[in-house]
Amino acid sequence: MSIQESRTVELATVGFTDEYRVELRQRRKRQDYSPAQARALAAELREQADAAEAAIDEDMHERHARLSEYQIRTEAGEVVL
Repeated sequence: MSIQESRTVELATVGFTDEYRVELRQRRKRQDYSPAQARALAAELREQADAAEAAIDEDMHERHARLSEYQIRTEAGEVVL
């Protein structure tokens, strides 16, 4: 009798931080990947870079809206300093 088991081991994770920096975490400091794994990892890095840029754009849009909301303006729409 034999028992067989397959396990999935996460070699690397990709995400972005609160500072909108793309972060790669690997199991080991130095890791080697097959060509298919390297392409998949590169695709994840690109996706997270795009997500970080989208988050920056959204954050800047919200900040601009908040700043504009609290500015005193003349009837002509000019900002009063």
